[in-house]
Order: sequence, then structure tokens, then C-alpha cells
Amino acid sequence: MTDREINEAIAVHLGWLRPEHPDCIKHKIGWSMPEKWWMDPKTVLRFGHDIPNYCTDLNAIQEAEKATFGSSTQWLDFVCNFMAVLICAEMSEQDGMTCIVQASARDHAEAFLRTIGKWKEESK
Repeated sequence: MTDREINEAIAVHLGWLRPEHPDCIKHKIGWSMPEKWWMDPKTVLRFGHDIPNYCTDLNAIQEAEKATFGSSTQWLDFVCNFMAVLICAEMSEQDGMTCIVQASARDHAEAFLRTIGKWKEESK
């Protein structure tokens, strides 16, 4: 998945509405460039570039993790997916603790989407 696809998938999971969503369309009547407007969870119209960049911003992805998993048992699923992402991506070159500490926001974002069942493998 591209960074944009990842960011948009996480945003939708957190309550953002895509431009083609009926509730978003209803709020955009009379606005210019309606195909570019998203609606955030507070029903404020925003451009797509206003979606948090979960792939590069550790604060944003950690807020998404807290909002989604909270104190639920899904944390264990997330940790398992997170470790799987790190093992595939980086752990072969580093020791486990260094890998965890230096994990990127994108690593978190991939594990997040895998945990909620929204990760799409790239077709070859």
C-alpha cells in the first residue's frame, strides 16, 4: 500500500468520510471542487491533504492506536502484527530491542491496518 492509501484507510477507520460518502456530499453542496473535500470526525470539511500523515508522524499513529485499541484485548493482536512487520522489514539486520525502539511510523501504521483487517497486499 502507498503512504496515501495507508493514511486514508486509517482516517476512514477513525471516522473521516471520503468525498463520495453521502453525508460528506450533503455537506459540500455549493462548495468548489467537491471531489477534493473530506469530512473529519467533527463534521468539518477538509481537504484530503489535511488527513494526518500516519506514515511519517509517530504522534499521529500513536493517537490512532490509543483511540482504536484503548485498553481492549486488541492490543495483543496489534503487538503480534507489529512484531511480524518488524521481523519481515528490519529485525534480520538488528537485534530485537533496537528494532522495536527505532520502529518507524510506517511500521506502526502497517501493523495498525493489519490488526483491523484493512491491510492490502501489493499484487505482483
